[in-house]
Amino acid sequence: MKAARLYGQGDLRVEDIAAPGIPDGGWVKLRVDAAGICGSDLHNFRTGQWISRSPSTAGHELTGTVIALGEGVDTIAVGDRVVADSRFWCGDCAQCRAGKRQLCVTLGFVGEICDGGFAEQAVLPARLLHVIDASLDERVASMAEPLAVALHAVRRLPKTAGSVLVVGCGPIGGLAALLLSRTFAGTVLVADRNQARCA
Repeated sequence: MKAARLYGQGDLRVEDIAAPGIPDGGWVKLRVDAAGICGSDLHNFRTGQWISRSPSTAGHELTGTVIALGEGVDTIAVGDRVVADSRFWCGDCAQCRAGKRQLCVTLGFVGEICDGGFAEQAVLPARLLHVIDASLDERVASMAEPLAVALHAVRRLPKTAGSVLVVGCGPIGGLAALLLSRTFAGTVLVADRNQARCA
């Protein structure tokens, strides 16, 4: 299968590699339908700051179709369409058991701890996957992670009228502005040094 693999700073190679085999217990094999390129992927390519193993396959904003299940997986079925949680949390530490997975003591990220979605297939823990509507466009579904970040930010805003300024119109800022334009009673303003993004 084809995979875009990061070897080091500025060293990204599209290669033919072996497809993953039967997934381990608790893991799921996906056919990757779409994967977004996050700003952190670009940063890591340019600087190599977060390369923890080489080569690695990045891509934590992904959606796919389940093609195989490891032993013990009963929350997802072959044929389900899913999106992945970008955070690789253990599920066993005190923070995970308390529902604070973002504070997992061994927190890592898909594409760092395990290979991600910049390949034709990926193998991920079932605990990181969320089933989605089969009719949802894969390009839209791959935006689930940045949309979740934008939604979290918007939900934290006070529920008062007035104005809100979104500074930065990248994907997350743009999604936050879009959400606010449909839910906020006051005025939504946007600002960005990049005029094309702002427009």
